[in-house]
Amino acid sequence: MDRVRALARRPRLLTLLIAVVAGVHGLVYIPLVSTNDETDSWSYLASANAIREGSYTTPLKAGFYFVFTEGWYDITGARIPERAWQSPERQVFRPPGYPLYVSLFGKRTVFAGDHLPVLLGQGVLFGLGAWLLILTVRRWWGEGLGLLAGLVYALDPWSKHYVPLVLSETLAGLLVLAGAYVFTRAWQEGRLVEWAALGAVGAALALVRAVFVFVVPLAVLGALIARGARRDRLLRAAATGAAGLVLLVPWLGWTDHVVGRATMSVWGEGYNLILAASGEGHGRSSAEVEADPRFAARMERIREGVPPLRDLLDDPTAHPRYLSASDEELRSAAIDLYRERLADEPLQVLWEGAYRMWFLWAAHKDWYQPDGAALVLLTSLDWLLLGLVLVGSVLAVRRGGPARGIVVFLAVYTLLLGTHHVEARFGIPLRGLYLAFATLAVAETVRRLRLRRAHQ
Repeated sequence: MDRVRALARRPRLLTLLIAVVAGVHGLVYIPLVSTNDETDSWSYLASANAIREGSYTTPLKAGFYFVFTEGWYDITGARIPERAWQSPERQVFRPPGYPLYVSLFGKRTVFAGDHLPVLLGQGVLFGLGAWLLILTVRRWWGEGLGLLAGLVYALDPWSKHYVPLVLSETLAGLLVLAGAYVFTRAWQEGRLVEWAALGAVGAALALVRAVFVFVVPLAVLGALIARGARRDRLLRAAATGAAGLVLLVPWLGWTDHVVGRATMSVWGEGYNLILAASGEGHGRSSAEVEADPRFAARMERIREGVPPLRDLLDDPTAHPRYLSASDEELRSAAIDLYRERLADEPLQVLWEGAYRMWFLWAAHKDWYQPDGAALVLLTSLDWLLLGLVLVGSVLAVRRGGPARGIVVFLAVYTLLLGTHHVEARFGIPLRGLYLAFATLAVAETVRRLRLRRAHQ
């Protein structure tokens, strides 16, 4: 007991211990999962290999997925002739952030490779994220809540799902927490270098997962409304935006060079939008939407634009341009469909969006799916956690300070994702912040109960 009390009086040592526990907890799952690389891993690994070779060109097959007994398909569901599978393709689907991380560990074969160094590194990344979370929450609400939030994050199993997988969630999670920490310092101290660092971290996050491209504009807005003279706020906003653009412009220039438009990714935004606009929601999964004859017919029309074999063999931009044009067409169709449905059945559209927003934070949907009472328990825990996060967010807004900005960040992300196809894994990179607000709600509830008992 004396040792425990002595440790509690050394918050820096306790912070380090919690960070180590968080990292080791993630590493525990490496031998326990059925596979360490999923379908999405292949394009990341191929992109990492390309970086090590001094290019950003990958084999066409690296972006395919496999259907048992049927064979290989590209990401639009098209069947590509086998002769073209090893044809070079200018990589504009995967932004280079996560492949750059993977490339640090040496060349790995795309299929059935040795990924242990990458995964061990991800354990370290997760531990660093837990450390940053503690430092951040400590600045918001004090030492005790910082340590408690870090401990909850360290023990939470769902956030560790991607440590043993060659996927970008773990790196994205670290950058989310790094961004929260830098934003907190920038908001509290107002130094130009910290606002610039926030822009750079936001851009790096977008280069890991393209959906986070909204972070840089949001950071610029934060710099504009932070305390200070008008001239100082304008300088901070300019520094924030400039630092972000320094990282984003080369990638946007590359995609514009390859497909003729500057974009964070040539495929995904339009497809995810059309899935949601077509009715993905409660009782209608994305798989059921894809199986709908009208949706299937739409995708079949899209696949009519697949380049001919000669172009796939000779032109490394042919397939990327097909992906880009297809995604733009789907995005346009999704916007039109949303307009039609909002005019005809607005409540149904809003209900579907609300369900997708809930699904984003339903972590139990992302991994272990038991039956019966165990599933009911996990679902109930997710609902309870969501309620605590909402209460914690309200408390944070009332208290003010940089935590209020993080609430806005989480809200924008939730609303943005709610208009698109959603998977529970999309919420994992933000889970550290999510748990921090739940921790605040619990701590405040306990504090008020103690006060009430003290006055009785």
